[in-house]
Amino acid sequence: MRYVEKLVLILMAIFIFNAGGVAAASPAQDQLKQSIDAILAVLRNPELKADAQKEHRRETLEKIVEERFDFEKMSQLSLARHWKERSASEKSEFVALFGRLLKDTYLSKMEGYTDERVVFITELIKEKKAQIDTKIITQTVEIPINYRMFTRENDQWLVYDMVIEGVSLIGNYRSQFGQMLEKDSFEDLMDKLKKK
Repeated sequence: MRYVEKLVLILMAIFIFNAGGVAAASPAQDQLKQSIDAILAVLRNPELKADAQKEHRRETLEKIVEERFDFEKMSQLSLARHWKERSASEKSEFVALFGRLLKDTYLSKMEGYTDERVVFITELIKEKKAQIDTKIITQTVEIPINYRMFTRENDQWLVYDMVIEGVSLIGNYRSQFGQMLEKDSFEDLMDKLKKK
């Protein structure tokens, strides 16, 4: 076999190998998948399904989420221009309250889909940002959840927004918080978050 024919066969084999979905995912997708797999493993663990284990299960889930989500960045983006106006202690308290709300929202969504599949659709990486598109596939519906992520120097990818069924979670909160802060005080907003 001539050199050119060998080269063509090698290139075809590489193309077929990659087209078959066997190509390696990006570090962003790998890290997100590890977190989602860990969450699903906890939710599917029969020992953790008992009512007596509910608190332990939720604590375990929260630790997984806290490692993958940047609640400070999410808080900053949701308050937008109002973030700079806040003192360090106000920012810290807001991150804690808003982080709690986001964890509850996300985990409640995930807890409802324990027996379904999460499929990774596409990924778009641009420098230090990524969007990983997934779908939760149930027997009756498919729910798209797109994760927006960023990385710093340490190569750890963190979620800063989620687009659930076409709606940006952070964009939605930014709109709500902006409207509240136009007519109410920051303290009123904090009181509402405490009640949630």
